[in-house]
Amino acid sequence: IDIIGRTAHGGLEPEKGINSIMIAAKALADVKRYGRIDEETTCNIGIIGGGKATNIVPDLVTIEGDARSRNKEKLEAICKEIVETIATSAEKYGAKAEVFVDNKYDSFAVAEDSDVVALAKAACAMHGFTPDITVTGGGSDANFLNAYGLPSVILGTGMSNVHTVDEYIKEEDLYNTALMVHGILKAAVK
Repeated sequence: IDIIGRTAHGGLEPEKGINSIMIAAKALADVKRYGRIDEETTCNIGIIGGGKATNIVPDLVTIEGDARSRNKEKLEAICKEIVETIATSAEKYGAKAEVFVDNKYDSFAVAEDSDVVALAKAACAMHGFTPDITVTGGGSDANFLNAYGLPSVILGTGMSNVHTVDEYIKEEDLYNTALMVHGILKAAVK
């Protein structure tokens, strides 16, 4: 979402400007639902940027966010809610909002009795691992493969503290990931 205000000199005539950064802050404060929306839906504002200099009333700020859901109707609803809240708020404070929503990928569901899950289970059995079949809010190549009709699942690798400065994976989990791939290849040959 681009919040479009009006530029002016911040020291000589700030009253002639419409400060897009301040309006974006107010608009974001009006957003009531974000973070974990429910068990299958999340929404995050991840990037905000704008302005050119401290003495110029900024006329443009860009807000970028991410919404995800395994339920298409819930995804559409939270996107609409966020966009409408920010656009209405921007107008209320004298700015304009230009919105672009980009669907990066669709969610997918693979049946627990599918061939790909059976291969993963066989690999687990081969190496003494206990399968833990679950759903996630992550995105991966599997989203695209499933969209193209190639059933795929995501194999967990044991990563911890994902997307933080403390992200790590234990050496043992790296080896176990290789064993899973080995087991899948062996099971697929049968």
